[in-house]
Amino acid sequence: MKRQRRREKNWQRACLIILIGAVFFLSSCGKKADPRAPELALPQTIRDLKAAAQAKGIALTWGRPTQYVDGKALRDLASFVIFRREISKSCPDCPTPFRERARVNVEDQQKFIQKKQFGFIDEELVPQTTYRYRVFSELADGLLSEPSNEVEVAWGP
Repeated sequence: MKRQRRREKNWQRACLIILIGAVFFLSSCGKKADPRAPELALPQTIRDLKAAAQAKGIALTWGRPTQYVDGKALRDLASFVIFRREISKSCPDCPTPFRERARVNVEDQQKFIQKKQFGFIDEELVPQTTYRYRVFSELADGLLSEPSNEVEVAWGP
């Protein structure tokens, strides 16, 4: 009688150990996806940047990127960073650096309907000056896309 109880307890323990092992085995980390190169985890490049001189300033518009470079859906877009450079009147071919002009935050990431177009009006301008712009998409972790197409606009009379 005691042997039978001991066998039953041993059998129950063995079953419990097997069950716990199966739970750990089935819930363990595994390969969830193929590894991704960092350059493929960047937003697709903006290719539709447009600029136009208006009464208030230079208006920039561009479309929202919706995918990473590797084609996967973009889910962590945080902002757009606008860079500007002035083209010298005396030396239009001289290289001048682009400088950060502004940031446009993306505030609709968690919404069902998201903006498709973004824009910015640059009002800090010097008359009779030509400006060149480009825009980068920025992810939540601070990574920037490749620069957009460049646009050039002359400002003022």
